[in-house]
Amino acid sequence: MHTETFSHNNKEYEVRVISDGSSVFIRVFHDGKPANALRYEATLETVHDAAAVSGLEIVQSLINTAKSDLTK
Repeated sequence: MHTETFSHNNKEYEVRVISDGSSVFIRVFHDGKPANALRYEATLETVHDAAAVSGLEIVQSLINTAKSDLTK
């Protein structure tokens, strides 16, 4: 599991990236609980293909989207 922390409105949040071997899941947590109802997902095949074909970093893009959706 990969985690990344960030602050917003004086609160600490944690983005968790978890893989089950076939997909990657991203979700934002606050105090150990989901911060909202949103969860982001991509298959490992999609992540790999996007990186190989066009250099896209799908996981980082999903992390950025998760943060942005929470801070809007």
